Amino acid sequence: MDIATKLEAFLAGEPKIPDDIIFRASQMFNNKLGKFNFTRKRGAGLPSMSQVGKPFCQLHAEKLGWDKVAETDSFKIKMLYGDMTEVIAVALLLAAGVEIVDLNKRIVLQTEAGDIRGELDLIIREGNSHSLWDIKSASRFAFEKKFESYDALKNNDDFGYLEQLYGYTKAERNETPDIKAGGWIAINKESGEMKVVKADPDDEEAYTTKINDTITKYLKADESNFERCFEDEPETFYKKLTGNRKLGKTCSYCNFRYSCWPDLVYAKNPRSKSATAYNYYTVLKD
Repeated sequence: MDIATKLEAFLAGEPKIPDDIIFRASQMFNNKLGKFNFTRKRGAGLPSMSQVGKPFCQLHAEKLGWDKVAETDSFKIKMLYGDMTEVIAVALLLAAGVEIVDLNKRIVLQTEAGDIRGELDLIIREGNSHSLWDIKSASRFAFEKKFESYDALKNNDDFGYLEQLYGYTKAERNETPDIKAGGWIAINKESGEMKVVKADPDDEEAYTTKINDTITKYLKADESNFERCFEDEPETFYKKLTGNRKLGKTCSYCNFRYSCWPDLVYAKNPRSKSATAYNYYTVLKD
């Protein structure tokens, strides 16, 4: 049985997690919880594997040292939730009979332009073959839309999940020659639902080539050649143009949005009665 089938069979019965797996998970929990005390340092050199697939303008801004949006007081807790989700997923996979042969392994992908470092989530053995998987915690919207299918993820991958997975896989092949990209195990943070999204191993070459191209471009990036990857967009209300312009979804979540758009205004849609109708406006006429 594959991963998805084993998980479904386990959860559909009267699932119990054996004591030895609970103990292993508790050790993982301790390690993850300890990260709360660490202060993240500004990265030096090339982007990490988890960063390299993001929109290039974000990588460029990071290299130039642009000011970021300040982290909220709850940011560390948010990151911790993601770590805890991984612990839960691993415990359930083990209890379901999935053979995990490696966890949280640090790797180095050698490219023509330099080395990219990262930490893969897990390697699974099925029979005599190995596959590499990422665990992702997701909002309900992302779980239903982004992780709906592999094609859906390919078409909405602002976080660079595909470069990350395929980059890890290629890097690990030096030690595990038969390894292939497995995919993503997503958990809905709101409902607890789990979903397995399989990758297409045939896409590995295309995405690792993209990584190499990104790093080559990154090395040439400086103050003189910054370009936005996205433009602002016209606002509509009941399908009519309001005359205002706002940031799109990707830019709205970017940590460099105020540096990239110095006149940006975060304000409520003047025409909407909804208390949550706030946007990042580049042009706000009323």
